[in-house]
Amino acid sequence: MSKILIVGNVLKDVYLKLDERQNDFELDESGISWLELGFNGATHSFLKRTSMYGGAAISLSVLSKLGIDAGILNSKAEFKPGEVLWSDDPADYRYIFCHKKGITYFAPSERKLTDWSMPAGTPEWILVDRSANISMRLVDELKNFLKFSHGTKLAVHAEKNKTPAGRRLAEMADILFVEDEPPVRTEEKIVDKIELDKPNTQLVCHISPRKIALGDVEESWDIEDVDVMTHLTIYSTIVATILGIISAGGTPAEALLLARLNAEHTTIDGAVEVEKLRELAHAELKKRANLKLIARSLMTSGKGILAADESSKSLAKRFTKYNIMHNASNRREFYRMLLATPSLREYVSGVILSEENAGYRFANGETVIEFLTNHGIIPGIKADLGLRPMTNSEETHTLGIEGLAKRLRGYYKMGFRFAKWRAAFQIKGTKPDFFAVEQNAEELASFARECQLIGLVPVVEVDIVNDGDFSIEKNAEVAARVLARVFEKLEQRHVMLAGCILKCGMIINGHDAEIQASANEVGMATASILRHVVPRYTAGIWLLSGGQESKRATKNLTAIMQNSPFPWPVTFAFSRALEEPVLATWRGEAEQIKAAQAALERHLVANADALHYGRFEGVSGGGAKNIGVLDWS
Repeated sequence: MSKILIVGNVLKDVYLKLDERQNDFELDESGISWLELGFNGATHSFLKRTSMYGGAAISLSVLSKLGIDAGILNSKAEFKPGEVLWSDDPADYRYIFCHKKGITYFAPSERKLTDWSMPAGTPEWILVDRSANISMRLVDELKNFLKFSHGTKLAVHAEKNKTPAGRRLAEMADILFVEDEPPVRTEEKIVDKIELDKPNTQLVCHISPRKIALGDVEESWDIEDVDVMTHLTIYSTIVATILGIISAGGTPAEALLLARLNAEHTTIDGAVEVEKLRELAHAELKKRANLKLIARSLMTSGKGILAADESSKSLAKRFTKYNIMHNASNRREFYRMLLATPSLREYVSGVILSEENAGYRFANGETVIEFLTNHGIIPGIKADLGLRPMTNSEETHTLGIEGLAKRLRGYYKMGFRFAKWRAAFQIKGTKPDFFAVEQNAEELASFARECQLIGLVPVVEVDIVNDGDFSIEKNAEVAARVLARVFEKLEQRHVMLAGCILKCGMIINGHDAEIQASANEVGMATASILRHVVPRYTAGIWLLSGGQESKRATKNLTAIMQNSPFPWPVTFAFSRALEEPVLATWRGEAEQIKAAQAALERHLVANADALHYGRFEGVSGGGAKNIGVLDWS
């Protein structure tokens, strides 16, 4: 008897590919003939593809390629590499049109009911495939079989719109696969580990077009990245992969990683071969294993970060202050001048870029990313899309979660190795309130998790905006509350803190306060709050200048470092405090470029000198929940 018995219908999918060419029976370069047809009042060309078996046949194909012994109930199908062989054609045909907007398919109006018959032996698992046409009779017979089967477990790929029979079947499942977004997480863990031998234990796997989640493990993917396939085919690939890996003793993390890779690389010609899937998985895990190394490189002793990711609007204000015309040419010249400063690599380990300046090129044709990488500086990207008011609130949250995984994968391919997400908090009256802190902390944690799954070091920026007349004590109270919640959320989402960096402000007065705290007070307050709330195994802390004048920012940085030792490395990540002296010298004049670069070097040296006061008590390992390691031989 098969280890996994699939209950479902087999379909025959005939693909017709839509093309805009208008010539009758034109042969393409591969010698394939296209037929011109009228459709909906317009003329298009269609390509008939070799038909493929879908439905339960997809699950069988995936499991077989994983090396899992599987079969379909009431079927004599044989699996051979690359295809499933049948003795008789299945009854249900579907005609599928592939076009730019997705897939449209025509299915029979009446579906064949899925029959039950007593299997010859006892399988370890029964998978009710999404293609099954479920009746109450099927549910009752399956229930009776499970009652006397001594250990057979049930996995159900639930119907999109559950019938009464479908709901009863879902309640019986040990693992239930549902097609929807994962629920909003609460303080309680949904599932800690797989314990299918316990009664009344049910795992629920949520599959949506952008995320796969099983218990507290998740993987992001994008349905747009997959080959032209039906919703049923691609989701069945995910379900069969997860069940196959778990049935073979794999962890949820391994199962979801392999399911995502299988979904993204499978085609209508068949699922991914096991060797290729293993190769893809090891490449993914290697990227994730590099997180600690990249984070350590970013926290190189005596070096800081140049934050060159300000918005065009912010840069325009700085240009106006020094009578520099704000246009694309001057923006490009400004950033190239900063990054080409000869001594930059001596004092800077990483640069945060925006999407605009990341696309600039130098005279020799090098992109900014290539230039930085070739000079031993790690390029990073501002990944968020700015702030937006929360619903019915004066508070803000950060845009960019939608489509984030796809953007991050693109950034990784471009050569970025870290990404930053900024959440801003205003101190005014009751602000920031509970809901603003919760939503922003959740978004920061989601961002960090997505980064690490893709191989980027996340930089979570908690910016307590210094506009206002609040006291240093008020800043300390708000910063402690917000940071504590952010780290709670990071832990809940299993972010590996040893590969995650905090970017935050110094604890200072509001800019409008009549009495400003001394550097010593700033140093003590900042060091105290960070020690109190930042876990010891965090990769490092970047201090932002928060609108402070250059010399004041350096003086306060010095005072903070004099309050070391710290359990994590600390450095600066300045934007305005480094760029203002450059702008004041340059003023848009080409002959002042070298002098402006010298001004940048002076301030880099001053801040690097401040870092020399700091001492770091190294902390190894601890507290980080690593993504599972695949050992799948």
